[in-house]
Amino acid sequence: MKRIILVGNSSSGSSDAEVLDRVTERLSTLGPVDRVEPRSADSFGDDIRRALDGDEGLIVAAGGDGTMNCTINGFAGDFEGRTFALIPMGTGNDLARTLGIDPDPVSAARQVVDGSERDLDVCRASGGSIDRLFVNACMGGFPVKVNQAIQDDAKKRLGPLAFWVGGVIAAADLTRWRIRVDGEEFSDVVAAGVGNGRTAGGGVTVWPDADPSDGELDLCVLPAESVANAVKLAATIKRGAHESIGDVTLRRARRFEIEAQPAIEFNCDGELIDLVSPVTFEVVDRLRMLIPA
Repeated sequence: MKRIILVGNSSSGSSDAEVLDRVTERLSTLGPVDRVEPRSADSFGDDIRRALDGDEGLIVAAGGDGTMNCTINGFAGDFEGRTFALIPMGTGNDLARTLGIDPDPVSAARQVVDGSERDLDVCRASGGSIDRLFVNACMGGFPVKVNQAIQDDAKKRLGPLAFWVGGVIAAADLTRWRIRVDGEEFSDVVAAGVGNGRTAGGGVTVWPDADPSDGELDLCVLPAESVANAVKLAATIKRGAHESIGDVTLRRARRFEIEAQPAIEFNCDGELIDLVSPVTFEVVDRLRMLIPA
């Protein structure tokens, strides 16, 4: 039986000790479960390796996209022979949506037990002094303003509703950018980003056709000439129907380079890491995950 490392994160939106106990019980049918609470975002790799004690094991991130991001970055360049899994206990849980993972953590643990292995793309965002892996998405512009408007305690209290509360606050000062993607210019951009998964911001389907195992990233550029147009655009994106809007750009490639005037900040799997344009996004590796069969 393989050793299982259950990686908890008390700062995740729906972290709950009692639920983690039930998740642990489910996972224990696969093997002995050791629970790890990393000391900081930078210590995930060291803390998990210490618990593995030389075993490759199964590494289960119990949290949101940020917890999964820290876990993956802790093993940058060291994915060979390792298997990962995800129990959604965060605020947005966007990667879990793309992978079809049940939003209930105990049911998700059952899916891990009965799951099948699949290789997923690992991507890198690099700009200035920042070099960070991601597995779901990086969004810039309005979504970052939303991130900045949401406090951590609001995430825990409101869950996914926190994104909408942050959106109302951010809409009061709607910035528009002129951006360049691989040399092509776009005006009046309110948001732009790349996705490995399909959704961002707690379930907004920004990249409807993204496949996290196809070796490519999906780009989305969203322009709006006014606040009124931005509100209409947001409603269309919520329905996943923005592909039909003429000014919206969706495309797919293994690598994108984005510049902006003024400089635009991107989040990385929903987290703010001071990632500011110009930024290069690219697929750089693969990792093995247990996902619903």
